[in-house]
Amino acid sequence: MPTLPKLTAPVDLGRRLAVFWLGALGAMGTRSAFAATEPRVLRALVESWPPYVYPGKGNEVRGLDAELLQAICQQAGFKLVWVRTPQARRRRRFQELLDDRFDVVFSATPIARDIDSVQYTRPYRQEVMMVAAPAVHDAALDELRSFEDVLDRRVRLLCPDVGGLGKEFEASRAQLESAGLLVRYPTTRQGIDMLRAERAQLIIGDSRDLQEQSRLLAFPLVQQPYGLSAEPVSLMLSRRRLNAADVEAIDQAIEELERRGVLRAIRDRYALVPPGTVPATPP
Repeated sequence: MPTLPKLTAPVDLGRRLAVFWLGALGAMGTRSAFAATEPRVLRALVESWPPYVYPGKGNEVRGLDAELLQAICQQAGFKLVWVRTPQARRRRRFQELLDDRFDVVFSATPIARDIDSVQYTRPYRQEVMMVAAPAVHDAALDELRSFEDVLDRRVRLLCPDVGGLGKEFEASRAQLESAGLLVRYPTTRQGIDMLRAERAQLIIGDSRDLQEQSRLLAFPLVQQPYGLSAEPVSLMLSRRRLNAADVEAIDQAIEELERRGVLRAIRDRYALVPPGTVPATPP
C-alpha cells in the first residue's frame, strides 16, 4: 500500500499578513520620524555684490548678508543652500524668486502690493544711503546743502534704477527727474565709472556698496552733508516653498540673535567709515 504524505499544519495567512503590515508600518514610521528631523532648506542666491554677498574661495560665500543669513538659518534650524545663477540686475531677482529659482532676496523693503506674492521677515539690518562726490571735484559742490540746492544749481546726480533711496531724496525725486538731472546707473561699479567719466557730478547709493566699489576701483569719494538716511530692511521670502511657520521661525531667530548681540557683532565688522572722505584703501 502506498504511503500517504504527512499532513502539515494549515498556513495562518491572517497571522502572516498581520506581521507583514506591522513591519511595514514600523518602517514607515521610522522614515517619517527621520524626515521630521531633517532641517528645512533655504536656498539663497550667490551674488557678486560686495560687501554684502560675493563668492569666496572654492564654494565659500562671503559678505555681510551672507554671514547674517548663515547665523539666522543656524538659529532657526534651516539648512542654507547657496544657488549660483548668471548675474542679473537686481530688479530681475523679484521675478526669479516668484519663478522658484531660490527662496530669499536680501535687503528688501516691504511693499504692500507684493504681500500676496512674497513674505517679509522682521528687519535684520539697516540700509544706509548717502550722496558722494569725487574726492577731486568742483569747489562749488561744497556749497550744496540739500537736494533743493542740487536742483537750483542744476547739478547732475547719478542714481540706481531702484526706489527707496531715503525720504529726503524721494521727496525731491520727481522734480530732479523732470529737470533732467537724474542719470541712471545699473550697478554701483558702473555708477562710479560713470562718475569718473563725468557723466554727473554726484552719486547716490548704498553707502557700504559705494565705499567698497570706491576702494576696489581706487577712486576716492567724499560724502556730502545731505541725503544720508538709514532705513530697516528685511529678507523677502518665497511663498512657494516657505509658509507662515517658516517666517515665524526666522523672525524668532532674528529676535534671539539680536537679544544676544550676535547680529550686531557681525554688522560691526562691516561698519561704515566715519563721514568724510571714503578712502581708496581700507581704513
